[in-house]
Amino acid sequence: MNPSTGLCDGCFRTIDEIAGWSSFDDPQKTAVLTQAQARRKGPRVVRIGEHFTATLALPPDSIKSFATLVNDHNPLHHDDAYAEASRFGSLIASGTQPTAHLMAMLATHFSTYAQPLGLEFGIKLVRAVKVNDVLAMSWQVTSAHWKPSLNGDLVKLEGQALNQHGEIMVKASATIVVMPKGPNT
Repeated sequence: MNPSTGLCDGCFRTIDEIAGWSSFDDPQKTAVLTQAQARRKGPRVVRIGEHFTATLALPPDSIKSFATLVNDHNPLHHDDAYAEASRFGSLIASGTQPTAHLMAMLATHFSTYAQPLGLEFGIKLVRAVKVNDVLAMSWQVTSAHWKPSLNGDLVKLEGQALNQHGEIMVKASATIVVMPKGPNT
């Protein structure tokens, strides 16, 4: 029996279903087998279609301090005069800033009820994120299936960040594993 899921890792039945099997009539056995098959096929932890959002405001001090923190010395992130004279007309955020926040959203969201682990990320920076932009960031689970070798759901998600004008700034995809919380977590 898997202590995280409460199911047998082999047959996907609960302990009560296993214990009661010999006393079940045919319709009850059929119902248990149908449930076990659904458990085997479907996600055990994550719900397909699950959607979550966050907001990120980018004042000048946030852009400058984040770029410094990640050792990005591009003057477009630090020097107001340089950035104002550029084609952007203002400071812009390092591409790693909205990307890091999008990735962190996954860990923050799923860790409230499970143990997430990032496996693969795809990021497309569509537009420069400018100083004082406010990003509406979102993710949606597009697929999930139980992967016994990982003891969790293998989850694919699509994400994006829109600025306050509704323009797409960042497009993202991710593959993560989301495992049930164990008894020690």
